[in-house]
Amino acid sequence: MFRIGLAGYGFGGRYFHAPLIDSLDNCRLAGVVTRSEERRHELTADYENVPAFDTVDELIEAGVDAIVLSIPPRARFGIIENCLKRGIPTISDKPFALNLQDARILADLSQKRNVPLTAYMNRRWDSDFLTVEKLIRSGDLGKVRRFYSGIESYNPQNEGNPSGGGLLRDLGSHLIDQAYKLFGPVESVYARVDEMPFDRELNNAFFLVLNHRNGMFCRINGYMEQHAPGHRFKVDGTEGCFIIDGLDIQTEQAIEGFSPASEEIEWGVEPEHRWGFIQKEMERTPYPSSRGAWQEFYKRFVKAVQEKGEMPVTLDEILDVTAILDACLVSSRENRVVTL
Repeated sequence: MFRIGLAGYGFGGRYFHAPLIDSLDNCRLAGVVTRSEERRHELTADYENVPAFDTVDELIEAGVDAIVLSIPPRARFGIIENCLKRGIPTISDKPFALNLQDARILADLSQKRNVPLTAYMNRRWDSDFLTVEKLIRSGDLGKVRRFYSGIESYNPQNEGNPSGGGLLRDLGSHLIDQAYKLFGPVESVYARVDEMPFDRELNNAFFLVLNHRNGMFCRINGYMEQHAPGHRFKVDGTEGCFIIDGLDIQTEQAIEGFSPASEEIEWGVEPEHRWGFIQKEMERTPYPSSRGAWQEFYKRFVKAVQEKGEMPVTLDEILDVTAILDACLVSSRENRVVTL
């Protein structure tokens, strides 16, 4: 069994990591780092035989083949550095660094020590994104001319998204990564980021324009005080336009206590009423959603570690996305297009 330790048992650790690790036949959730008594009780209720630890060092000493960090961004750098120096393959929630300089330090350390390091970009396996990717690759929309991606909700209590290091680096990391995976490197950006007055590193809204080297033009939007959320994706091509609303079902399923191993549900399968549609002139045709598969990240990670292969998200991809995030902040603060 491949033993995976988890640091952090908040919302992300409990719902976005632990169920996926536990669902894989060749993996075992080896232990969880949390000092919170409340979260320790939750851990025991969820996985009665999984031990809790006070520190990452204690978890490593107990024996793990890899470690996952689902902890606040400002605490990640030193812990990732420690894990790499101890030879432990590491997965970090995104972003694993709050700027490109720190990201490069960690990437260089990973390569120098030959210890795998990657970021948890699970939304590469969202149902809606897989559907968009399939449509673009198939050519069914013709030549894609414009691409819009957005996630909006009404959550003013999470002002500035402090637990994620600001909405841009938290949610924006996913949305930029998805655009990068579809259309490749970015040449220039223009951004508007709503920074919080009490901490300019935090923000709760952003609008980005990405110009890719291949000529593709992308609009990306994130907003946490939107009473009427807009489209999730809108992909316009010469032969038609694909539109889908809402969010991938895997989040709901995980919060309800299910996992890819659950027999009561079909994990990642979207009901028909949540499908998107292709519009050609005035005619709309429902288009079946691909099946979401967050567990695919872990399957690929374990295989890469065991066979010394490529990580599911490479360091080059992570560094490129981090550079785009940094450029977006410069663009917003200086009100100009920034060339990468």
